[in-house]
Amino acid sequence: MEGKPEAVHVLAVGDDFPTCRVAVLNGDEDREYLELPEGVRFLQLSELTADFVLIQLYNTLCSDCVAETKKLTRFYQKVEDDRELAGRLKIIGIGVYDSNLSVVRFRKHYDVAYPLFSDKSGQIFECLGQAELPLAYLVRARGDGTWRIELIKRGYFEPDEQFLNVLRSAVQRELRD
Repeated sequence: MEGKPEAVHVLAVGDDFPTCRVAVLNGDEDREYLELPEGVRFLQLSELTADFVLIQLYNTLCSDCVAETKKLTRFYQKVEDDRELAGRLKIIGIGVYDSNLSVVRFRKHYDVAYPLFSDKSGQIFECLGQAELPLAYLVRARGDGTWRIELIKRGYFEPDEQFLNVLRSAVQRELRD
């Protein structure tokens, strides 16, 4: 049918997170945290050894995204200090429609503790079928290089103790399965 826009499929819990490849912007520090081989210049989720990844999608000009990023930086330390989550859950941020340079400056300006990447063209964001930022996904490794969406947080959220417990529950379920 002419003139009818193509329907956008919005990914949901249970779907696979899209395959993506993004440049490593903070070198050795990011590679070490993500347990990537030395010298790797791009991150592909399929290369991660963690069981879970919390993926924050943000834009450097979005005020809610900035507020969430500041809170996620503090939350990152709680995750790293948690004996159940440390090493099993990684946190990354993807700057939607942000250049590599914008992301690097943003990370430095706000002293962001976790790795940030750029989705300059918005390709990853568009694959997700979403319309607003900030946005966060908890994804779980399937063991074959693909990642299942376990949880979606649309809009600004508080990464608080309750959310930490949600993450612990997901990891504990993984241990039982």
